[in-house]
Amino acid sequence: MAEKIQGYQFAVDLDDGGMARSLKTIRDEAKALKSAMQSNFTEIKTSEGAMAAYAQKVTDAGRAIDAQRLVIEKLKNEQNGLDLTTEKGRQTYLKYEDQIDSSKRAISNLQAQQERAKSSLDLQASGVLKLKEATESAERSSNSYVEMLKAQGRTFTAQKAQLDGLRNVHSKMESQLAAEKQRLTDLSATYGTADKRYTDQIVRVNELSAKYATNRQEISKLNAAVGGMSDRTVKVKDTVSNATSSIKSGLSKVKNSAIVASGGIAVLGAAALSGAKKASTLQNEYKVTTNLLVTGGEKTAEATKNVAQMQKDGMEYSVKYGKSQKDIAEQYQELVKRGYSSKEALGAMRSELQASVASGDDFNDVVKVSSQVVDAFGMRTDNTTQMTKNSKRAVNELAYAADMTATDFQSLGKGMEYVGDSAHSAGFKLSETSAAMGELSNHGLEADKALVKLAA
Repeated sequence: MAEKIQGYQFAVDLDDGGMARSLKTIRDEAKALKSAMQSNFTEIKTSEGAMAAYAQKVTDAGRAIDAQRLVIEKLKNEQNGLDLTTEKGRQTYLKYEDQIDSSKRAISNLQAQQERAKSSLDLQASGVLKLKEATESAERSSNSYVEMLKAQGRTFTAQKAQLDGLRNVHSKMESQLAAEKQRLTDLSATYGTADKRYTDQIVRVNELSAKYATNRQEISKLNAAVGGMSDRTVKVKDTVSNATSSIKSGLSKVKNSAIVASGGIAVLGAAALSGAKKASTLQNEYKVTTNLLVTGGEKTAEATKNVAQMQKDGMEYSVKYGKSQKDIAEQYQELVKRGYSSKEALGAMRSELQASVASGDDFNDVVKVSSQVVDAFGMRTDNTTQMTKNSKRAVNELAYAADMTATDFQSLGKGMEYVGDSAHSAGFKLSETSAAMGELSNHGLEADKALVKLAA
């Protein structure tokens, strides 16, 4: 049967075996089919969309596989006609054998591409990607608008806009989560629960579930703060807030002038002395942290630079998350004592603060538990951005398991002391381990006794 693809005429009839054509012709056709598969995908994706492109790639890969099989059949036929009693015949036989092996590798590669194209086609058909894109687009749009309002000093309007944005994202995330769970069911029915596609999908469902829970907590917190305010009330509060800030700024200038005029310290009184003492204590905490890092092997310049960033972040986090700078400095030091580099500590802190605020758990407990879990599951890295992602993933998965079951964050941490390293060594993911411990807790077993059951 002859087929025409992108101007080429291909005779890929397996019954014919291609014996009427030369080996070179068949090999050239096989190469052209592989090239056509790649160019077709790019062209169709641009003109008709991803679904049509993946569907065509499945078909094109099948044609290219058939062509490679014809090459193998032709090569074997050529081998059968060789005189193996001569050196030339034996050398030619080995050359054809190498070419057969090459075609077999090409088939294996094409089959893998075909399988990936089928998976991508299934994913596109499920609608998950479109829903994911809609959720992420809503998040980006909301975040950019909120940041613009904050930059304009409209704090309460920004909070109200953030609340509306979170509700919109929550709705889209709910649809996405339903689609992801349906896909999990479909993968289970098609490939079974042992297949990697199914286990990968479990992770996606768990991660999205954790984000969904975090989103719900953020909505609840903002709703308590600004949910009941009318737009007029919000505008009035922003006006008053900005006016108050201006007055404070003016008074600050007058106060500073008075201090200079009177010689400084005497006018400040006991409050200023207390503030100076606290500043000195805070500075000493960071100095100890620097010394610990240098003693642990970090270069002095790098340790000094990153500790300075810790101080800067500590000031910002203190205002944003309602924790004292001293507490934050102490927890940075705790991470360093646990063997974290300065980069790793910087990457971990924001997620741990967020988890403490969102879950209501003690800040010290969250740092202890999350850093311990990150280590147990091999998630620690010196890349600051990746460390931030890993820490956020760890606290989200732990918090979600705690919220959805009869345990809590601190108890999960206690249980992880026993089960974390063993579970990781046995190939269990953090999401699977925390979920299993939560389920055991639902059945009346304390988290720190979960290892016995998990091991069984």
